[in-house]
Amino acid sequence: MNTTDQIKHSMALAFFACAYADQADECEQPLRGEIMDQLPDTIDPAAIHAAETLAIDMERANPELGNIRAIYRHACTLYNADPCDADRELDPDNSGHYCAMQAMGTGVGLESFGTAVREVITVPYVEFGSYSLERDYFTAPEDDQ
Repeated sequence: MNTTDQIKHSMALAFFACAYADQADECEQPLRGEIMDQLPDTIDPAAIHAAETLAIDMERANPELGNIRAIYRHACTLYNADPCDADRELDPDNSGHYCAMQAMGTGVGLESFGTAVREVITVPYVEFGSYSLERDYFTAPEDDQ
């Protein structure tokens, strides 16, 4: 898998994991432990579409940096120049994951790779939740009557 595909795949996994966990909570079947280990084998198509859209939106929001691979490379340059305030290793998987998390407004994002990365690279907001998934993965419990 090339770098661009790896980043988009990780974005899709992050979108899917968040929405899947939300859906589980809404159906009163909350997940316990590592969510990524409990996902179905196939990523929901809506999460893949959200990742593709985020990549395009990031390219539009950062025109001076170029495509998603070039944005990642620039982040690496910033990260390598001063990794002191980073708390995560910057690789394609983490890059995609934290871009998606920031896009959804979860409270974590590119600051994981340092202040400079967060300040220089724009990540547009993306509305994505359990309602975005193409299918229901959990059956809501029946009402007691």
